[in-house]
This record gives sequence, C-alpha cells and structure tokens, in this order.
Amino acid sequence: MRTYRQEYTSHQQYAEDLCSNLTRWLRRKSRRLSQEWLEAALVLMGLNLEPARPILESLYSPDPRGQKPYEPVRMLRAMLLMILLRYTSITRFAEDLKAKPRLAIMAGFEPHDTPAAGSFYNFINRLEDGQYRKPCEHYIKPSKLRKTKQLRNLKSEKEHREHDKKINLAEYDSVTRKLKDELKSKEDQPRPDDLLKRLEDIFIQCAIIPSAERGLLGDTDAITVSGDGSPLPTGASPHGKPSCNCRKNGIYNCDCARYYSDNTADWGYDSYRECYYFGHTFYQHVVSTNGHDLPLHVTISRASETDFTLSMKSMDRLTKALREHGLDWKIQNAVYDAGHDATGIYEYLMEDEITPIIALNPRSGTYPSPTGTADKVNENGVPLCPGGMLMRRMGFDPKRHRVYYGCPVKRPTHRKDQGYIYINHIDECPLGVLCQPDTKHGPVVYVKTSDDPRLYPPIPRIAPKYKKLMNLRSGCERSNSQKKNTYGLGNRPCRSDTHFLVRLYLISIIEHAKAWLAEDRKQLDIDDPVALVSARAA
Repeated sequence: MRTYRQEYTSHQQYAEDLCSNLTRWLRRKSRRLSQEWLEAALVLMGLNLEPARPILESLYSPDPRGQKPYEPVRMLRAMLLMILLRYTSITRFAEDLKAKPRLAIMAGFEPHDTPAAGSFYNFINRLEDGQYRKPCEHYIKPSKLRKTKQLRNLKSEKEHREHDKKINLAEYDSVTRKLKDELKSKEDQPRPDDLLKRLEDIFIQCAIIPSAERGLLGDTDAITVSGDGSPLPTGASPHGKPSCNCRKNGIYNCDCARYYSDNTADWGYDSYRECYYFGHTFYQHVVSTNGHDLPLHVTISRASETDFTLSMKSMDRLTKALREHGLDWKIQNAVYDAGHDATGIYEYLMEDEITPIIALNPRSGTYPSPTGTADKVNENGVPLCPGGMLMRRMGFDPKRHRVYYGCPVKRPTHRKDQGYIYINHIDECPLGVLCQPDTKHGPVVYVKTSDDPRLYPPIPRIAPKYKKLMNLRSGCERSNSQKKNTYGLGNRPCRSDTHFLVRLYLISIIEHAKAWLAEDRKQLDIDDPVALVSARAA
C-alpha cells in the first residue's frame, strides 16, 4: 500500500485548514495577506483535485523504498499555485516555498517540509513516463530520452518531411483530406497512453465536468467551440551545439548535424508578428459562454505544423476523450479563422454532424470565384468560351466538387473504321480558329458546384447567425493571450514540449477555477474578505 508524507484525507479537510489560516492572516493588522495571494488561495480552495488521485497514484511505486514521496495531489496543487502566482522558474518557486511558511500552507505542505525543485521536475517526469513499472535494462523511460541531447539536422528533416508529403499525397489533392481519411479510419481506436492522455483525463475530471455541472459550458447537447493556434518559442538554443570540427578548419556555416536540447522544436512562421521563430505551436478548442472563455482541449506540436492539421487532430482527441469518459455531449458548431479554410476540414466536421463556421481565405488577395477558372457564365452557370459559345460538359469530380467543361467545337463521335474519336468543327467557331489546337479538349474550365462546402457553407457567410457565431472566435484568442502573456509562456520558460504541455493544462485548469470563483462572487455578493473565505470554504 502506498504511503506518502503529509496526507489529507479529503479536499474538504484541506479547504477547512486553509480557511482557518486565511481567517487568521486576514485579521492581522501587520503582515496582512496580499490580494494576489488571497486570490490564489480562494481559487485553490474551490478546486477539488481528488478525482485526479487514481491517475497520480498510479505513477508511484506501490512499495516505495527510502524516504516517503510527497503526496501527488499536493504536488499538483503546488504547481497550480506556482502558476497562479506567476512563477516562471520552478527553482525560484521551490526556494520561496521553503522560505515562506504561508506559501507552503497554501500549497498544503507543512512549513519547512516542502519539496525541492528536483521533486517538481521528477513529478513532471512521472507524468510523462506513465504508470509505474519496475526498472528494466530493456526499457528506457520517455523522460530520459527527452533529456538527452539529440543529434539532428534540421535542414535534412525539412527535406524528408516535404518528400514524404509528396509521396503520401499521391492519391489526394490536399493534406487535410488525407488526414481526414486517416482519422476516420482510426476513430474507433482509443487514445494512446501518453502524457497528453493523462493530462486530458485530469483536466476533464477536475475542470471540465465541474464546469458543466455549474452550467458554465452552456447546453452540452449543442456546444459551440472555437479553435486557434499560437506560437510558443522555446527557451532552448535554436543554433544547437556543433558535432563536427568544421570550425577548427575555418568553416563556420556547415551543414553537419548538431546537438539540440529541445529535440522536438523546429522553425516556424509567426504570421501575427511576421517573423520566424524556433519552438513549438500549441492549439486549443475553447467554449465562450457567460463571459468566460473555458478551454476544452489543448495540444502541442512542432512550430512548422499549421492550424490545418492541428485543428483536426485536436478535435479528434477531444471527441475521443469525451466519449471515453462517458460524456454524451454534442459539439454542434466549430468556429475557425481563415487559416482553417480547407475542404478537408469542412468534410471532416460535416461527417461528424458539426457545422463548420470558417472564414473564407482570400487566397493571394482575391476571393475565389464560384465558377473556378471560368471568366464568363450564362444565367444557368454554364461557362462561355472565348468565342461566346456555351462550352461542352465533360464530367464531374465529386472529390473536388467540380464540373468540367471543354471546347464546344471539339466533340466526340464514333466512326466504324476509327472507333471513338474527337472531331474539330472549326467552321462552327465564331473566331474561326481553335484556341488550343494541340489539345484534345482544350480550353478546359471547371465550375464549382453548390455542394462545395468552402464556397457554399451550411450557414451562409452573409447570414446574421454566421456573424454571431464568428464573433465567438475572439474567446479563443483571449485564452491564448492569457496563457502566453498573463502566465508567462510567451517568455520561453521551458526547453521541451513536455514542460510546455504540462503548464498549458495547469493554466487551463486555473481558467476554469477562476470562472467558478467569479460566479460564486456574483451569487454571494460579499465584499468582506473574511466572510468570502468562510463562504467559499463552505
């Protein structure tokens, strides 16, 4: 049976102890508690982390040797307190936790018996490694693989990705359509047992379900989510450490592989700041209701990956996570910006009966014509050739939602001696000459059909409902800004996607807990801090 240091039997016991301490601190005339610390304590007091206990306890040995480990729920609460007080350095927080007794009590520890910085790093490693397993020489933990510097050649990696992309798209016209088929073929498979799954489970049980019970997610049978990605520059060096001796020979710009401490970061483009950066990209889906922007799912990838694929992967993980937790919720609308305007995303959402609300991408500064490459059409939408004649219909492509038309004076016919051939009737052409004499059908144009979801979405872009739903997209941008600016993720505090992902989910839990506190304040309507603490604890 697992045993830990300083165990609480329930969240209620922690809340009562913290309430008595806060009441005593607030009544002191000297050394009174600051407003920032009071806000952090109120948030933690209303945040029950006990549902995460089974997940966290599975990370530890059932029969630990040596000194007893710190209780994992308290470790998680301490990291949430670190985020609430906007510490970007784990080492700095661990030092203050030891030096400031009030901070230790707020985290649930006994003063002067607090974890060191290494304990917090080990806690993150346990989250990454998953369920405890005995040491084995044939198994290397993911956290150990992450810590070793990787020998990488970023230029070669980029070339390989572009080469694989061309091969994989041999039967597809876009990346999103290929990804759609891959996700649909695996939609019945469970989520892999990785770090993201454990964070998703903790997030759903400790934050999303309580928010739904409070009614902060709106109608769970018709949820409207908005999605957006944001760049995360890494704290690791983008230049790496040379693995060759080219510098000794006077060559300072070689193509040799280098050692990188962040083994998943690469170069990407920040369209908002119009610059390149080295790091990662995080993507999240958010629900904006009752004045709150509450995340539902967060994922992270390398900087070079775009919102096209990240949005579909995040939605796939979100729907699977909700289903595996027995939450029969229905996502009705998905709101995205013009960076998601791809046919594969429309089709992926519509197959799941989710209405896509996506801004139209101008595509090189001009909006695409509903008739594709045809310059002139008649009242029925049939294109006209340069001579003004109605063009001949040749066929329909259901994947691209296109009807193809060819030259009207080049028509097929059947001859007994020659079979099925095309005959040019130049005398019927108003111009008296073939526009493309070397082609069989040319000139060939296409017309976009009304079933194309990009140009003809389920909700027209001029409809008031579309504009109302599109306004919800700003909620995701506000949540992104809060993560990067308010809590310091934009200041490059991490050197790996693992630490970034853990902090992203900690901030997401805090966003939900702060919304609960704001709603409680509206209902209680109490100005006195002491009375608010007592009511919050009750």
